[in-house]
Amino acid sequence: MPAMWPLDLQRSLHDWFSAWRQRRLYRQLLKLDDRELMSRDLDRRRLGEMAQAPLRQLVAQRRKRRSPTSPAR
Repeated sequence: MPAMWPLDLQRSLHDWFSAWRQRRLYRQLLKLDDRELMSRDLDRRRLGEMAQAPLRQLVAQRRKRRSPTSPAR
């Protein structure tokens, strides 16, 4: 039987990689002009904030969204 990755490590790596991709997308969107951003209903100021956010902040946001808000019954 093959060894299995620790699930916490796997989730953590996935969170960090996803946050990196998300921040990269924000930076790519900032290259669009204002008209293109408005057509996508995006705000340049907010995109700039998210593009400059530290990866650990984006990871924390992803984990917070994933965690249940109410305790399981």
